[in-house]
Amino acid sequence: MVNQTATNLLRIQSLGVKKIVVNGLQPLGCLPETTASSSFQKCNSTFNDLVLLHNNLLNQAVTKLNQETKNQTTFIVLDLYDSFLSVLNHPSSNNIKDALEPCCVGISSQYFCGSVDENNVKKYKVCDNPKSAFFWDLLHPTQAGWLAVYNELQTTKALQQIRY
Repeated sequence: MVNQTATNLLRIQSLGVKKIVVNGLQPLGCLPETTASSSFQKCNSTFNDLVLLHNNLLNQAVTKLNQETKNQTTFIVLDLYDSFLSVLNHPSSNNIKDALEPCCVGISSQYFCGSVDENNVKKYKVCDNPKSAFFWDLLHPTQAGWLAVYNELQTTKALQQIRY
């Protein structure tokens, strides 16, 4: 996957793009889909270790591309992993409660957020305060979740490089 990403980055560069940002993976072991087995209490370290391996390989590939292209194009990796973990490890500082629990869930295992039956009756429920939830469903952050991640990214070198 990383090799294909590097190939794709070079293809984009060949179109004349001078600055390209590619995001690393967020901690997939912290997705509600993964944390459900621990009643949304802890992240899956095995999944997160695999993500760290992927992100490390991606960083190596991007560093190599930056060296090979000799400033023709700047390739930047956006570190979502650390930003997500920072928010998930300190949810209250972002007014987030139950950081690993989804806000919108199906009413049983056969349904998911947004499911309706043949009579258009909702088969899901939404939490009382989505603004205090980090995850919307089993995979996606809420608007509040993304805002908290964005605020964390504000302090990173990568985001500063993107601006200039």
